[in-house]
Parts: sequence; structure tokens; C-alpha cells
Amino acid sequence: MLASRIRRWLGAHRVEAAVCLLIAAVQGTFFHPPQWNQSARLAATVAFVEPNTPYTGTFRIDGLREGDRLPTEDWAQSRGAFYSNKAPGVSLLGIVPYYALYRLERAAKIRPRTPENTQINVYLLNLWISVFWNMAAAVMVIRRLPRVGVHSEQAALLVALVYAFATLVLPFGCSEWGHSTAAAFITLGLLSLMEGTCAGAVLAGLWFGAATLTEYLAGISLLLAGLFIALSAERWKQSWRFALGAAPPLAALLVYQKICFGGYFITAPSLSNPIFLQSGKAAGLFGLPNLGNVWRMLFDNERGLLYQTPILLLSAAGALSWYRSSRRGVAALAAANIVAYLLAISAMDGWYGGATTSMRYTIVALPFFCVLLPDLQAFRYRKTFLLLFVLSAAEMLVLAATSTMAFTDHPLSRFALPAVQRGALAYNPLLASIGVHGLWIGGAIAAAYAVLLGWLLEVGLAARKESPRPFCSRSLAPHALDVESYPAEEGDS
Repeated sequence: MLASRIRRWLGAHRVEAAVCLLIAAVQGTFFHPPQWNQSARLAATVAFVEPNTPYTGTFRIDGLREGDRLPTEDWAQSRGAFYSNKAPGVSLLGIVPYYALYRLERAAKIRPRTPENTQINVYLLNLWISVFWNMAAAVMVIRRLPRVGVHSEQAALLVALVYAFATLVLPFGCSEWGHSTAAAFITLGLLSLMEGTCAGAVLAGLWFGAATLTEYLAGISLLLAGLFIALSAERWKQSWRFALGAAPPLAALLVYQKICFGGYFITAPSLSNPIFLQSGKAAGLFGLPNLGNVWRMLFDNERGLLYQTPILLLSAAGALSWYRSSRRGVAALAAANIVAYLLAISAMDGWYGGATTSMRYTIVALPFFCVLLPDLQAFRYRKTFLLLFVLSAAEMLVLAATSTMAFTDHPLSRFALPAVQRGALAYNPLLASIGVHGLWIGGAIAAAYAVLLGWLLEVGLAARKESPRPFCSRSLAPHALDVESYPAEEGDS
């Protein structure tokens, strides 16, 4: 009975199942061991959960930051104690699953506090913290973009494929960076916002608030989404619902900051390790926006976003077409988010993301690049789309299979590709513990990945259908940032 139900479900949802399988195959097979960034987030989880230490039930990482399990220099110091200098979302997400893992391992006479078992637990936690939410975001794009009238069903699948496999979401989901998790929350919030319903406004607030709880920078999207609703036709009715949804995650953030840093509005980065702070800058990090940095963030031939993921160049064409249609409100919101993120990141000394392979801070802007993509199922230049997609997806797979950390100026050509040629692939610790290594296994995975991804592209590019209907008259989107009104459709009151 159960097996037949599963078969029926898979038959009805085979495309979504295939997308989830591909995400799990890459982000579950390959794993990037934590560095300072991830260790700081995870150390807070471990300190809170593990019993019988001076730090149990707290987020203090004093006992871990200089140890051999989760060493880090990404700390914030407050009143003589050390904490993660990151937003607490990832740390909070890990508490319940790590509590369960710890108790199960102790019951099985496994020692979870050894460095080796800590690495395995970190990998298992990432299946929830990053991989699950990346799958959820991709599935919701497939299901809900057509519902809100932005893309046809096939086009929504293509947008999901771009988001999940041809952007930095793929490699950075192989470790607990937090960027891809925040991007998933932003995706869910944006889709809820675009529905324009009462429930959608509450959910939008919840997801944008969760993104801010996970990455401070995502607060930009929270503020712009609130402005989007405030300018809508039903601003008063929807604004309080949006605020109601945003209240729980924002309250959690404020309480966390009060407990750890002594003030509701004292952020973790403002108390960071002094080597990361600059005097005379806001929170020790932000100066004035730098347009030269914006250009390098996008087009630099080392780590530039559009250099590594050229498929996003099509977002410019889509922005123009969407703005000329009844979707101009959403187009304006997406463009405003992209511009705001680029300017904010350009104002940081570390705008390039440190010793990483890519412009990791821009990951929270990727949902907006993707929603601006043209209707790819009806896109006239299919060969151009396929070429840009294959190039972007191949580069992202190479980074996922190797690392998101690279101490070189040209991480793709001088680090990632040579690592693949040597067979130095980043298999997860469970596979490594049974002797899985080298290029042959990775090559087989890549071949199966290419075949299944090719099938999904074929489904998305199958028969062209009618253009999607405009947003319904009750939706926020047509009215939010538009100056024109639109006639009611036949049958509307």
C-alpha cells in the first residue's frame, strides 16, 4: 500500500522529485569542511547543546574557538565572552537536530566530541541547514511562479533550474555558509509576497524575517518588501499582516542580541575580532558605496558574479520585458533589491568575500536575478540560453565538487579545475570514511547529473504555451509600484 502510494506520488511529481534528487546528489555527495565562517556559526550550536560544560545552554564559543573541532577567528567579544560574529539563524537551525544527533550517538556509544565525529555531524547538520532549504526553494519556484502569473509552468521549471544549478546557490550549499539558506528564505518570501493574499503577506514577513535572522544583510530585502506593501493598493490591511509575520524572527534576533551582547540593537559584527573592523565606518564595516567595486563584483574575470554565472546576463533582458508589462511592480522590487545589495556590499572593505572562490555576499540577491529572467520557455534565443546555462552549471558543479575556499586570484582556472584534474574532490566524510576518492566516482556522478539535468531542460523547453495571464486584480503586484491602473478582466467586479 505504502509503496504504491509512493509510486503514484512520484508519478505525479516526477519533475519536482528529479530536481530534489539532483540537489541532494550534489550537495549531499560533496561537502566543504567548515572554515572560520561556518565554524563560528556551528560552534554556537555545539556550545548550546553539549551537556556538562561551562557553556551549555549558552551561545558562548570560548571553549571551541581555539580547539581542534571548530576553530575560528570569526568571533565577537562581549563582556569578556566570545560569540559568533554572524547572525544567529544557522546556529538556531542546528540546535534541535544536533540535540537529537548527540543523544543518539551517546546512546550508541559513539563519541560525538571527537574531531572526526564532529565533522560527520557537521555534514549531517548541513543536510538540514542548507540542502533541505535549497530543495524547498526550488520546488516552490516550480509550483508558485505560474500561480502568480509571472511565468508559464515550463518557464518556472527553467527558472528553478537556473537558481538551483547555475548559480552560487549550488556550491555554497555544500557547507553551512548561511548565504544559500538566507537566499532560500528570500525566495519563499518573494513568492509569498507576489501572491498578494492576506496569508501571503504574513508568510512573506515570516520568510523575509527568517532571512534577516540568518544573514544581517538580508535585512535590505525585509525593508524593501515592507516598502513594496506600503505602496500597494491595500497597504494598511496588508502592512500589519506583513509586520505580524516578521515579528517572531525579528524578536528572536533582538532577544539573542540582548542576551549575548547586552543590547537589543547591538549586532554581532559590530563586536567582531578587531582584525575585521575599520575605524570610522558604520559598524566597523561599511563606508560609502564604490561603483568601481560594483563593476568588479559583476564583471571581474576572477570572481565576478556574471563571469562565473553568465546565465544571469539574461536577467537584464527580462527586467525590460517585465517592466513593460503588468508585472512592473515585481520588476521594480527585484531591481531595487539587486541595486541595494550591490551598493551595500561595495561599501565593505571585504566586498570580494575574503579567500573564497566567488562573490558570496551577492548570493542573497540571486532570487531577484532569477525572478527577472525572461519567460525562458518562450525565449527566442534558445541556443544562447542553453549555452549560458551549460557554462554556468558546469562552473558551479566544479566549485561544488572542490571547494568554495581558494587562496588564489583566479579560483576557477588556478584552483578548482586543476583540483578536478587531479581527482581531488571534496567527498563528504561518510563517503571518505569508506574509501571513496578520486575522479572516477565523481565522473560517474557528473555523467548521471548531466543526463537528468538534460531531461529536465528538455521538459522545460518542450512545447511553447500561451503567455501567462497578468496578475489578478486582487494581487498587490500590479498596483504596488505602478503609476498606471489596469482594466478589470471580464467577469471581475
